Amino acid sequence: MSDAGLPPRVQRFITTHIDSLEKLEVLLLLRARADREWTASEVSLELRITESSATARLVDLAARGLLVGNGANPPAWRFSPTDSEDVQAVTELAAVYGAKRVSVITFIFTRPLDKVRGFAEAFVLKKDKDGGHG
Repeated sequence: MSDAGLPPRVQRFITTHIDSLEKLEVLLLLRARADREWTASEVSLELRITESSATARLVDLAARGLLVGNGANPPAWRFSPTDSEDVQAVTELAAVYGAKRVSVITFIFTRPLDKVRGFAEAFVLKKDKDGGHG
């Protein structure tokens, strides 16, 4: 384990697929109850989030190959990753989240800041050596 005490597989999965705590909670809810399909309305009630936010998270997770939709109206989704590596990563993530919730949350919120900071630093204007401007 390294950064934030999280296993490398979990770090890679979060960095690749998870950009918010809400998205993580949606994913873990559907994983924990993989025997059923969930509508956005049901997810919103269970997690106490807006239905539009639940819909956005479900659609995004499905686009990433972590959920599968049933195509109904209203649509419903279930946990069904297309990649066996993702199945293992989510299983490990669920265990780590149960034991080290704060470390996982910290990792989620610090990773995007690193990317934004690096992007912003690319636009910092530096003074010439003589004190003039560019």
